[in-house]
Amino acid sequence: MRPHTTPNTTKRTAVVATVLLSLVIGVALATAIWHRAAIGHRDGQAARETVGAYLTAVAEGDAETARGYLGEVDDDSLLTDEVLEESRARAPMTDITVGRATKNWLEDGVYDVQVAYTLGEEVSTVMRVETAGGLVITSVSWLWLAEFTDVDFTVNGAIPATDEPNVFPGSYLLEASNEYLEIAGEPIAATDTSIAPYGPSVENELVVSEAGIQMFRGKVVAEATECLASTRLDPGCGIHAIPQYPDSVPECEEIGEDSVQRHLDAGQAARLETVTPEPDHWEPTIIKVLFTELGRFTVTVSCRTGDTWSSREIADYSQIRGLFFGSPSIDLTDPDLAVVWDR
Repeated sequence: MRPHTTPNTTKRTAVVATVLLSLVIGVALATAIWHRAAIGHRDGQAARETVGAYLTAVAEGDAETARGYLGEVDDDSLLTDEVLEESRARAPMTDITVGRATKNWLEDGVYDVQVAYTLGEEVSTVMRVETAGGLVITSVSWLWLAEFTDVDFTVNGAIPATDEPNVFPGSYLLEASNEYLEIAGEPIAATDTSIAPYGPSVENELVVSEAGIQMFRGKVVAEATECLASTRLDPGCGIHAIPQYPDSVPECEEIGEDSVQRHLDAGQAARLETVTPEPDHWEPTIIKVLFTELGRFTVTVSCRTGDTWSSREIADYSQIRGLFFGSPSIDLTDPDLAVVWDR
């Protein structure tokens, strides 16, 4: 005989079933959450350890080990022991502290790791680590060096493959390869891995080196002195030739060939002796000065009026234009380093 089932019994059974189902679902969710948290803790700890190992390798100058923690980069030509050692000599990395790792909820498998260290200055920043498919640090700085691509240069003694090389956190000295040029200013302090790119400061400009200044002065002054000593109407050095039959010099029908005397007074001579060239803006391997930097001279000529010859000093530019040198320049790619005079 079947037991009699009342409506209350049926209701109690349904409630118990619902409670049991909720418990099962709750346990499953709790297990999933715990498992996910465990994985998250494991990945976060792994991210912290990866960052710590990377910064330690950089601090110890082990570029190969440090490079192994990075993902793909566009230009790794400066990620070498030699370049890193130059950086460490100027700005060693010390006092490394690795803080908490926080999951980046916007990107799956990415952790942001708080770090601090001293690298010439105290740095506090965040480094990103990807954990999916392996542990890879993606916080990699790079240098922006496009303004120096017209000349050969090195960074910490190495030639970068591109004008946007990736770098470890450190100090990077730019040097022109040509002995007659230099890049002024302090090294680039690429200290924070979260910042990219790092570019030259306003002080990092291309200038003529002391060797270049002395070379330029030696050649230009020697040629200018020779041209000054010439008595010809057209002495060279970019000086405008004096017309033999001028129409702008009052009471002077003819100027005698080989009668010209050119003279720089003490003040103007000092300008010539201390001339300082600059790289050309468009072609920086050409160093030059403007003609006005070389001083202005006076001219004495033998002048004929009718049948009479007399000595005449001419210091008025409106009468003759030959009172200045031309603008000298030297192309540093020319093996002869010849002076070119432009009028």
